[in-house]
Amino acid sequence: MKSLALLAAASALIAASTLLGVTPPAAELRVMRHENVLGTSFELRVRSRQPAAATQAEAVVLAEIDRLARVFSTYSPTSELSRWQATRHVATPVSRELAEVMGIADRWRVETGGAFHPGAALFARLWREAADAGREPSAPVLLEGTRRLATAPWRLDAASGTAERLGDYPVTLDAVAKGWIIEQASARAWALGGMEGLLLEIGGDLRVRGTWPERIALVDPRHDEENAAPMGWVDVRDAALATSGGYRRHVGTSAGRPRSHIIDPRTGVPAHAILGATVIAPDGATADALSTSFCVMEPAASLRLADATPGVACLVVLADGRTATSLRWPGMAQWVADTNVVVPPRGTNAAVSFELALSFELRSPTGGRYQRPYVAAWVEDSDGFPVRTLLLWVLQSQKGQRWLPDLRRWHRGDDTRRLVDDKDLVATVSGATRNPGKYGVKWDGKDDHGAAVKPGKYTLYLEAAREHGTYQLMKHEFTLGGDAFAVDLKGNEEFTGARVEGHRVQPRRP
Repeated sequence: MKSLALLAAASALIAASTLLGVTPPAAELRVMRHENVLGTSFELRVRSRQPAAATQAEAVVLAEIDRLARVFSTYSPTSELSRWQATRHVATPVSRELAEVMGIADRWRVETGGAFHPGAALFARLWREAADAGREPSAPVLLEGTRRLATAPWRLDAASGTAERLGDYPVTLDAVAKGWIIEQASARAWALGGMEGLLLEIGGDLRVRGTWPERIALVDPRHDEENAAPMGWVDVRDAALATSGGYRRHVGTSAGRPRSHIIDPRTGVPAHAILGATVIAPDGATADALSTSFCVMEPAASLRLADATPGVACLVVLADGRTATSLRWPGMAQWVADTNVVVPPRGTNAAVSFELALSFELRSPTGGRYQRPYVAAWVEDSDGFPVRTLLLWVLQSQKGQRWLPDLRRWHRGDDTRRLVDDKDLVATVSGATRNPGKYGVKWDGKDDHGAAVKPGKYTLYLEAAREHGTYQLMKHEFTLGGDAFAVDLKGNEEFTGARVEGHRVQPRRP
């Protein structure tokens, strides 16, 4: 209550300053990041003239997420959804929240012709069990699964506030509940007032509130490293955006290739024709459900459904990298007046002679939700000069990058700092949901200006610092132009571990 009082006092002061002709302080951007929120990454951006607004919004958002996770979690046996699943053919009282999301899931199950189905969890389990046994589910097993899913998962009774479980298969609401939770949590924070803009992003799904447009980078499904060039950007104003795809989470492999965790409920087979789908919608639940559905539907059917749904636009990435867009993409009217997709210029087909890949996993200090530490990854030459910054995560505001001195090695000289002046290395990105704390970057053998560096000795550094916490530095020396290598780096208090791989890349033919 004290924080709310401070916000109210600050709002009154700004209003009085305006009446007196005094210029109020400019809105400042605060960015907060956590890991393992709903099993993935979390970002909250708040634009406000009031210093306390961001902290208060963060507390409200996280509290609401925790509350709703106790309703929808399929991992906790004590969640409301888990307890309801233990029933069968019994009209069971359910909360308003569970009934509402069940109703939304029912709607999209019907409108997509079964491409969206809470029972797809059945196939995910079958594929994981088969992968553990070193095989694939047989055709008869998949056919039997589709027969079981022909039964509706439940019967809702709005008058009595009950839901009766009908199907004999497991269900999950993950493909709609995350977007719905984002919608509710962001609304609660926005209701506090004192903000000009708010962006809440969890695992690639996000909601933007306010009149301030937010530019969102769209992940290229074929190159989803943290420092890879995005497929493009889209400016979103007071709307929701969700991206789905099977390029980050899998249910085993087939012929040495990973199988997407997104499974077509109509066939029981993991989706493969669509690499990813991005949907802009008036609310988070719609964006979430449709982005998943469009990963399994035929592209033409997806575009028709997007065009027929008020306020919805979509972009679908096909397996060969081509894209298909609905009529309202990108020219959004009314609720997104200035949506605009900017496609970055593509490079030439010139060969890249060397590639280095770094993958790492952040350690969870408590096993639950945790704040992301400041992290930097970069390459130095044999003289200790930084030639390429691959990753930089710090607390950012409109006043500039903060806490850089905590990253001691990265920040040690003016040369390094100048490399990222006026660069946004921590932009909001929409991509398929990732596992918590797992990230990767690549280096193409070029410096920060795009010029190829000379063969020789180089060192890769991975650094982490936590405010009022630990400081860790990992490094690996390698020879650019030498033999291929793969090295596992020992973990520490901030990293579970890291892996560095380097190899030459064959020239591409024009």
